[in-house]
Amino acid sequence: MKKGNSNVFTLGLDGLDITINTDVKLEQNHYTFKNQAGKELGNLAAVKNGYKLHLCLPKMIRNNNSIPFGVSDYKQLKNVLEFIKNNVLNLFKGKSTKITIQACEVNSTVVLSRKEQTAPMLKLLSHVLLIKNEKLFIACSGEQIGKRYKAVKNLCSGQRIESIKTGQLSNSRFCFKIYDKAIEQNITDKGLLRIEFCYSIRGLKYAKVGRTLETFLTPDSINALLICYRKDYKTYFIDRYWNNKDSKTMIRDTYSQPIYEEMITIVYNDLCEHNGQPLTVAIMNKELVEVDFKLFKKACERYYSNKDSARKACYRVKQSKEIQINTGVIDEFVAFSKSIIYG
Repeated sequence: MKKGNSNVFTLGLDGLDITINTDVKLEQNHYTFKNQAGKELGNLAAVKNGYKLHLCLPKMIRNNNSIPFGVSDYKQLKNVLEFIKNNVLNLFKGKSTKITIQACEVNSTVVLSRKEQTAPMLKLLSHVLLIKNEKLFIACSGEQIGKRYKAVKNLCSGQRIESIKTGQLSNSRFCFKIYDKAIEQNITDKGLLRIEFCYSIRGLKYAKVGRTLETFLTPDSINALLICYRKDYKTYFIDRYWNNKDSKTMIRDTYSQPIYEEMITIVYNDLCEHNGQPLTVAIMNKELVEVDFKLFKKACERYYSNKDSARKACYRVKQSKEIQINTGVIDEFVAFSKSIIYG
């Protein structure tokens, strides 16, 4: 567990997909793995040429997976390995099986400074991940914000994002899953953001981890995967998306800006186009301004000739009650990202 500024985060493994190649046909196509207390830990399902076993590693040693399986859990590796092997052997009655690690989820779970930061943080990250013309799969609910929307019963002014998922990135090694872990766990007193990379076979090979149960469930293999996650977080999540660099050359195009600078530029250009009418521009750019009011403030400071004019423009927007005011979201993202990358 690491602490960076006001954030605490944990780094570790979550779901594990295992293929079992065998000619044996079980009586059922689906089995549930449970511990002695009856808690579900995973499931086994029939697939072509055998079976697929999905296990949640944290649930094998804890009541839930709010905290991923990390370095502090290595002492439990022997017990986890024995549990899996014993259950598989019992199902297949000791007959010939080939067990291979197929995929693994690695995540950082961040405790945000305030629970109210979760929604704008997810909105920020959805904007960031859309910049490379790649598809996102977003689960969201509607929300009504602003005086104008009190006059109607059903129409929503915005969306509250609960989860974001990408397809496999162009490297075919992993995809992103980012979601509100507090909602999933029914936690109401704090904000939990989970940033998960789902590593494919190619991703596991790239990380140079063991592919059998015995060679994967070792401190060396798991450490290698956690190191790979930190590097990939920097190379892709920060350099490619946040800083808007080419993933191969790590150099920005002459005409491109980091994503947060582009957000400010959009608002600034609209202030120029609309003769500095702050409320009009804020409503036009509601999706950006509600991510972090700092974006609007920076654009005003760039547009107006003096700080007092910029301050008054920001005050007018805040007093309008048409925009949800979130602050510190970008700074918090930068702070916990540095902690994740550099440990």
